[in-house]
Amino acid sequence: MMNHANGWMGGWTGGGMWFWTVIGVLVVVLLVVVISKLLNK
Repeated sequence: MMNHANGWMGGWTGGGMWFWTVIGVLVVVLLVVVISKLLNK
């Protein structure tokens, strides 16, 4: 599995993983804000 991941993610693994972690957190926060606004209407 790791070999396959390194094959197509090569440059993204290691130093680039924090980038995807930050994006993931931002997306989740954005979804929560949007859902809460829709529920408040």
